[in-house]
Amino acid sequence: MGELEALNETTVKDYLVQKGLAERLGGGPEDWAAEPITDGNVNLLFRVKNPHAGRSLIVKQALGYAWRYPDFKMPKGRLAIEHAVLQVAAEHAPEQVPEVYFFSPEDAVLVMEDLNRHREMRAALREGARFPRAAEHMGRYMARTLFYTSDLYLPSGEKKARAAELVNPVLRKVQEDLVFTQPFMEHPNNRYSKPLEPLVREIYADDALRAEVLELKERYMTQAQALIHNDLHTGSILANAEETKVVDPEFAFFGPMGHDLGTYLGNLALAYAAYEAHAPSEEEKRAFRDWLLESMAETWRVFEREFLAAWEKDVQREEWSSDRYRERYLKRLLRDAAGFGAAEMFRRLIGMAHVSDFWSIEDELERARAESVGLEIARRWLMEREGFETIGDLTERVRAARVNPLVG
Repeated sequence: MGELEALNETTVKDYLVQKGLAERLGGGPEDWAAEPITDGNVNLLFRVKNPHAGRSLIVKQALGYAWRYPDFKMPKGRLAIEHAVLQVAAEHAPEQVPEVYFFSPEDAVLVMEDLNRHREMRAALREGARFPRAAEHMGRYMARTLFYTSDLYLPSGEKKARAAELVNPVLRKVQEDLVFTQPFMEHPNNRYSKPLEPLVREIYADDALRAEVLELKERYMTQAQALIHNDLHTGSILANAEETKVVDPEFAFFGPMGHDLGTYLGNLALAYAAYEAHAPSEEEKRAFRDWLLESMAETWRVFEREFLAAWEKDVQREEWSSDRYRERYLKRLLRDAAGFGAAEMFRRLIGMAHVSDFWSIEDELERARAESVGLEIARRWLMEREGFETIGDLTERVRAARVNPLVG
């Protein structure tokens, strides 16, 4: 059998029939409608629905390249990694991931639950939407998926075997370049709002800042602490008032826990900065930003509580028996989160992979003013993180950030 070609609105329905998935929707292809979902940059996504039966599902196909950037070659095996990570998450935090119905490693196709009752968190935050249970859910998801894939829980041999299976070298290299290297130097991939030019020049010239980033880059490249999502931003989270679901873990590998924590918290900080321009009024800006800060703090509190509960219940005590070490471990995770969160913010603001929090702001000066708030947060998280003792140290730096006068 030949290699599966890129699916389209017609062939995706035929594929579901061939794989025996018709009963998931009811009826047959003549009853279904298929529509492409174009939010992402990398994979083909389709929502296939039977409006008569009120059923739908999502079909995800990995091509040998990023569909939006065909010259950007990527391994199709990334979807096997995504499937493996979803299985791990379903074991330890089933409420926070979609149900998988079917996976074909040969075709690089994944069929799963349609989360159409949820909203992409990034887009919703841009509008000032609040998710009352997201902090609880994300704190629990990160605590459980990280603890139960670490050496704290897994036998040494099993942990190393898993890490060897999920090495993901190509997508790791993408992150190494786009997050830790290119945003801090002149590079053709970088782009940024023109009024940020003075701030960008300062960053390029700041060797102390670059040294801190390189410390994080080395840790990212060498520390196989736990199985991390590795792209845990608000665009990879679908939520509503009652549920929070994490999707798109195709970049996953065994890396530093602080990366997932920092990426998520950093994207909440980006939402805070962007609301400088999105807020309909000063009163609403203050209220929504207060909620974001509390959400950041509550996420960490839940993470810490759940992580410590797992440690108390399931740690390998003969290997990790020191209470003092446990305290140091959590403090290091907090500081790592600040550093990795800062790197994530820099790359979203002055690197290649920008986000709708800011590019939806049409006026360039207004956009740059909001972006300068994000750059201030990132700089302070990065440069001051070794003195951080509590989550309040991170949120205080966010609250203190202001529009930089250099952008006008």
